[in-house]
Amino acid sequence: MEENFNIWDFALSEEDMAAMAALDLGHSEIIDHSAAETAKFLNSWKIHD
Repeated sequence: MEENFNIWDFALSEEDMAAMAALDLGHSEIIDHSAAETAKFLNSWKIHD
């Protein structure tokens, strides 16, 4: 349990932060949240009977 409390005991360097920022594509590779077709598809899902 003590190990779980130490998960925040680290620091990211500017180089680390830049490397992570470079991964951001600025859009989702999985789903286009701004497309009308996507909204129609998601709204057609039946969650409960």
